[in-house]
Parts: sequence; structure tokens; C-alpha cells
Amino acid sequence: MQSFAYIDETLDINLTQSYELSIQLSLNGLSFCLLDTVRNKFIVLQHTLIQTHTTFDDYLDNIEKLIESTDLFHHQYKKVKLVWISNKNTLIPSSLFNTDNLKKYFEFNQKLNDLDEIHYTELKYANAYSVFTIPNQIATIFTRLYSNISFYNQQTPAIENALFKYNSSDFKVIINVENEFFDLTITQKGKLLLYNNFIYKNEIDMIYYIMYSFEQLQINPESIDVVLSGILTKNSKEYIKLKEFIRHIRFEKHSEENSFSYTFNKIPSHHFTNLFNLNLCE
Repeated sequence: MQSFAYIDETLDINLTQSYELSIQLSLNGLSFCLLDTVRNKFIVLQHTLIQTHTTFDDYLDNIEKLIESTDLFHHQYKKVKLVWISNKNTLIPSSLFNTDNLKKYFEFNQKLNDLDEIHYTELKYANAYSVFTIPNQIATIFTRLYSNISFYNQQTPAIENALFKYNSSDFKVIINVENEFFDLTITQKGKLLLYNNFIYKNEIDMIYYIMYSFEQLQINPESIDVVLSGILTKNSKEYIKLKEFIRHIRFEKHSEENSFSYTFNKIPSHHFTNLFNLNLCE
């Protein structure tokens, strides 16, 4: 995805303290949007492709240069939220959650690196907690900028959106695809049945994991409604292969709870689902 910036003409730099800033960061790029909380309208969406880097220090340098050169990062906002895109997460039921055990929870199925910070957020619709990591250097860069920042993994907006938006559906499958992994969320009538993420190399890997999950939950791919978000397009090999196995498949649409600047119409609405849905997260 190429870099772009879409800014509604109603943006007022003097009113940023009534705006919410949401940031999405991965090793491939930085995106952010502004929500005018008075009108409940998204008025800015910007994405910057981060150039190829050979070391993590190079990546951090690119991030700091990008922040320095982007005026909208140098204002105060009502709320600031950052979602770090990573498959290093785990989900803990609220009844079992204890902050003293964060490291144990995470290391049960993930590897904790020396420079990783462990964070957690409560999922209000799932009765669970997301436990995840962010590189310490990333957290430090943005904490210096915003004292009121909250950190998330994409696990949180993905699950919260699924349970909030599709709470009356029987089975609903939501697949969010990133460059090297995808998140699979399956709900039934407002309850979370499954959340997991899978590393994939090609469309065959993706189909295998999805069909295996369907088999375990006894879901019929001929009748289930599947919603896609993330980097896929109708020309993607993964999408074409999914259509061979799943009859009812579509791309995610913008939430009806918010309005969106007409300037965003130039890009597919499903590309930034998790970014826009950060406003669902506490």
C-alpha cells in the first residue's frame, strides 16, 4: 500500500483537544486517524509506508523522523491510542486474570524478548483480557509525545468490533489479514467462540488453518458468513482461494456508529478496520 494523506476541510488545528488520535504501527508502516468527538466523525486518515530497514534501530530512526516531520503529531488530543500490529498476544478470561501473573500468561504460548514490554487491556464485550507486548523503544517514543497514550494489540479492536457489531448474528467469522499472519475471530450471538492468529506463507496455509477451525467448531463453509479486513483485495491470491471454499464472503464496511470524511472514499474501507475500531476500546 502506497503512502497517502486524506484530510477533511473541517479539520481545525485549534480544536485538537476535542479530537481523538488513533495510531496503527507495524514494521511495514505507520497509519493514523483523527476522530472529531463532537460530531463523531473521522476527519483525517494518513498512511506512510516505512522504507525497507536492515536493523530495528533503522526502523526506529524512520519512525522518529516521520513523527518529527508530521505536524499533526505535535498537538494535544483528548485521547491517544496506539495499536501495535503483532501476533504476540494471548487472551485470558477475566475470572482467571491477575496482574501478578502477566509474564506467566504471556510465556505460556509466546516468547518474551529482552526489550519487550508486557501490556494488557480489558475487553469489555468479551469478559477477558488481552495480554501482549510492545518493544520498549516504541513505547518510549510515543510516551514521550503523549502522557495520556494507551497501548493495544490488534487483538482487542478485532474482538471488540466482532462482538459489538455482530451480537445478533448466529455464527460470524471475521478474518483480518496482515503481511505475515492473520487473525481469526469466530462469534455466535454475541459470544466469543474462538480467537487465534496464524502465521502463513501463502494462500494454501491460510485455507488450511481456516478450514481446520471450521471443522473443530462444526461450521459449514457453504452457509457461514465470512467478513474480511486488512490488506487483501479481490485480486489477492488469498481472496481468490477463499472464494473457492467459502460461498458467502465479503469485505468489512465502515461502522455505522461513526461518520467518515468523503475524502476516505478513495481507499477500500476494510483496510483500516482495526485502526478505526480503536474508539471501541477502553
